[in-house]
Amino acid sequence: MNKEIMLASGGTVHIADDSLCITYMRKRYSLSSSVIGGGFHPILYAVNQKLTSYCMTEKDLPGGSVASYLRLKLEEKGCDPAQSTVLLTAARMEWFRHLCIRKGPLIIDVLSTAGVEKTAARAGDPALYREKSGQFLPVGTINIMLLTNASLPEGTMVRALITATEAKTAALQDLGIAAVYTGRPATGTATDGLMIITDSKGPSYTDAGTFSELGEMIAHAVHHTLTECITIFDTPWNRFPELSTPHAAF
Repeated sequence: MNKEIMLASGGTVHIADDSLCITYMRKRYSLSSSVIGGGFHPILYAVNQKLTSYCMTEKDLPGGSVASYLRLKLEEKGCDPAQSTVLLTAARMEWFRHLCIRKGPLIIDVLSTAGVEKTAARAGDPALYREKSGQFLPVGTINIMLLTNASLPEGTMVRALITATEAKTAALQDLGIAAVYTGRPATGTATDGLMIITDSKGPSYTDAGTFSELGEMIAHAVHHTLTECITIFDTPWNRFPELSTPHAAF
């Protein structure tokens, strides 16, 4: 599987069996949870990288750590790690979902991959693992790539990720996904990754909360893509109708 899609918000995404790789012709600005290019960072490349083999510890990875493994994968693609941000997942790339939303001059692209059968969790549940001696993370991750043509202040970028996280949780609870450790409604997985990429030359917006138009677009795109990732391609064992959020009463 190798194809390319031109994104309405800018950039080109190359879709391969092991990754979604977005390339920009000029610098963009990202906020990411990644160990490579994490935090606020100027970038030319954004990648969702699949882990192609299971490893018990980080030391078993090529390079001996998650960061080194991701750098190797970026270099294989011709991406400069210093100008990149990259998320790691075990989810299947061919099951990614993409949604583009336009309202006036504002454009949102969301690309999501998802797996919830091994690490679905509810915030506040007992820990599934302790970081010690390079113990590697279990399989099952929701990764969200949120891309916009808008220019956002750093605080608004943070608010956008809060809105995206709320939408992710809403999607899981609408579907009735159970946390694997306690069986209570899940709020995410233990290994989720999230990034937002903005354009400093685009139209300026300062509010990405759930009452704003930008926040509405973000939430809808995240909810829609995750719902499709989880239900259309594979129904997880830990989905229970009795846990799903009831329809609103009017």
